[in-house]
Amino acid sequence: MKTIATALMMTSALCAQPAFAHIEIDNQCNMELHGSVTYSHGDLTITTESGEKVLITPAHQLYVDGQNVNLNNDEQRWVTDYYTSIESAIPMTVDIARDGIKIASYAVTEVFSELLGADHELTDDFDELFTDLSAQIEERFYAPDGTYQFNSADLEGNWADAAWSEQLDDKIDDLVERSMGHFLMAIGRQMLFADGDMEDFATRMENFGETIEQRVEGEADALESKADELCTVLAKADYAETHMQQNIAALKGLDLLETDGDSALKQ
Repeated sequence: MKTIATALMMTSALCAQPAFAHIEIDNQCNMELHGSVTYSHGDLTITTESGEKVLITPAHQLYVDGQNVNLNNDEQRWVTDYYTSIESAIPMTVDIARDGIKIASYAVTEVFSELLGADHELTDDFDELFTDLSAQIEERFYAPDGTYQFNSADLEGNWADAAWSEQLDDKIDDLVERSMGHFLMAIGRQMLFADGDMEDFATRMENFGETIEQRVEGEADALESKADELCTVLAKADYAETHMQQNIAALKGLDLLETDGDSALKQ
């Protein structure tokens, strides 16, 4: 029984670690949202926590509760910086979500294929899951005409919150739990090839996990760099927002973004 328990613990760790060891980007920016933001057909709309509606058009015109706000050159600069930073953050967010799913899909599929076989129903279930997650990204971030769209209601209070990762964790846990019998049989078969040598089996599984890590390391490092770039853009938007609050009377109540962005962003 101790041997089986050890094998199960090792298998569970192997299933989880390669997929997520390098793609944890949630909360990396410590970017919290106070209020809501939408972006559609170039219109950026912020609803503050007090209910004010702030609209910035593609021409960078500012409206508060439907009223146009006249801006001097300095004020216009901050509004433009704010708009362009958030506009830039949206495709970056899409790119990160796609890459994260791609890396997780490869790692998880490799693990389950190694233990259960490429044609096992579990592998098909994960293929379906990743296909669904990719479709959700397309639906969430693209309008029917192909333009970018964004709605913070799809997030959980944090811009960089990859909601799909929690869904993926839950799905993995569910599939592992209801397929434990398959894992036991797979572990038994793997140990037979090692003539019952648990240490040899553990070593082979560890080496397999390391191989997957090495294969995704380059893509994972690139993903982390993209996440850092997104944090920088969002921090710049937060900095512009602070100046908008301080210099435009109609925006005193605007406080959508809260981040621990690098002070070096200040211009």
